[in-house]
Amino acid sequence: MKHTLTILIALLLAPLAAHSQQAASGIVRDHLWLFGCPPGGDADYLENAGIRGGSRMTPVEGAHWLGIRNLLFVTQDWNRPPAQWSEAKWKAKTTMEQWAISFESLQRVNWAAVGSSGGGGLKTVPDIVTLAKKYPNFTGIYLDDFIKDRNKRPDGTFTGKPALTEAELKAMREQLAKVGRPMDIWTTIYTYDLDPQHADYTQCEPPLVDSMKHFDVLVLWTWQSADLRDLEKNLARLEALKPKTTRIALGIYLWDYTGIDEAQKANPTYRWGKPVPLDLMEHQCGLGLKWLKEGRVSELVILANTHLDLGINTAPWMRDWIRKHGDEKLNR
Repeated sequence: MKHTLTILIALLLAPLAAHSQQAASGIVRDHLWLFGCPPGGDADYLENAGIRGGSRMTPVEGAHWLGIRNLLFVTQDWNRPPAQWSEAKWKAKTTMEQWAISFESLQRVNWAAVGSSGGGGLKTVPDIVTLAKKYPNFTGIYLDDFIKDRNKRPDGTFTGKPALTEAELKAMREQLAKVGRPMDIWTTIYTYDLDPQHADYTQCEPPLVDSMKHFDVLVLWTWQSADLRDLEKNLARLEALKPKTTRIALGIYLWDYTGIDEAQKANPTYRWGKPVPLDLMEHQCGLGLKWLKEGRVSELVILANTHLDLGINTAPWMRDWIRKHGDEKLNR
């Protein structure tokens, strides 16, 4: 009986062990993540630059098109799936589980509790825990735009507050323990919030650094592509502030949401937005690859599926870069 039970336990744990071993493999591709959102999630932003019609590509399609195996799934207030209890009585599968089923071909998935602009929060966590128990490739929770209620003062400076209080972050960790296996908590850090002299710096109360101890991974994003020239300086700033055991991931934008395309300035319908210049794509990806191999960053996160099927030149550039470097060994 004991022998039979041992065999059964081994068989049950084998898929998780294989998954864990696969996730830890030492090639670049296994440390690439797609920041994915529902199709068309960026349509309004892109229309500012005259790119109309929106994207139809799903997160999974985007990941496979790029050759990426891992996904951060992020929603906005208007496209967040309904809570499972509200659909379970009448739908064959709830919207959240339909998304989870579509993610089964991926290696690792983190589902955002806090979505774009700081919405969501603890109310989403019980459903994420339920899904994580059923789908072994769910490995964590993502908190996007962790500083919310950002307001501009009369003097031009910005204030804001964390999307979750310290008590709520502790409660989130306690809920995640119910999954029965390690689950990471990731969050967004913008480079401008590391530099009090930056024009977009947000005075967060309580200070953002006070929350860092609650996170396993901090994803460093450079909002304005011109600031990519300071990427090395900003990584060093985050390394100096973060807790010792917290890992850093590098966020890589394909689109500069507020940048100005000089060639379009004369167009009366143009407002703002442009692809990240290719020399700066080379710069950020080159540094990301170097730091990944050195162990200074643990992951690279590419945003997003909603930019891949619109004819933006950074999309095929990124795919070619992944094809070139994705199977390189990390030797660590």
